[in-house]
Amino acid sequence: MNPVFLASISVALLWLLFLMLRRSTSEVKRARLSPAGSEYEVRLPPRYLLDQCLSMEDLEFVRRRKSSALLGLFLEERRRLAALWLRETRREAHRLLRLHLNSVRFAADLRPAAESRLFLAVAVFFLIYGALMTAVWFYGPLQTRRFLDSTHALARLLARVTDRIAVTIAPGAVPRMGAVTGLTN
Repeated sequence: MNPVFLASISVALLWLLFLMLRRSTSEVKRARLSPAGSEYEVRLPPRYLLDQCLSMEDLEFVRRRKSSALLGLFLEERRRLAALWLRETRREAHRLLRLHLNSVRFAADLRPAAESRLFLAVAVFFLIYGALMTAVWFYGPLQTRRFLDSTHALARLLARVTDRIAVTIAPGAVPRMGAVTGLTN
């Protein structure tokens, strides 16, 4: 087996073990005493706040004032607000992961495939979170929005081209594994 693969699995398992062990008994007691509906409710920060942080209209309004100090303050404040929104989203995802780990800790019908898919989704979430936080920090929220919009447009273009290629390829044009001549069963 590949040593990098084994090392990454070991790190992932150690991370999960760390998350499970750091949960204190007082948090477990508090989770048992709280109402069931409120703890399982997803409380993400509103999306419109992020959209307002990335608003181009506000930027144009500040630019019309022709004040570099005001523009710098505006961009810095928007960077701070976008980072705050991202942190709140990460905090909620972390809370939901802790809640899930506590609820499946003693589950008898645990499905490893479903848990590994969840772990992969969480890992992808935190990877994207890190990339977005880095982009917001270095480039600012407005440049990050432009970059994400262009990336999204490129992904749509790639999907359309792939669809065209798939349509032009006839089902008989691609050889099947068992259809190669000279193979015997």
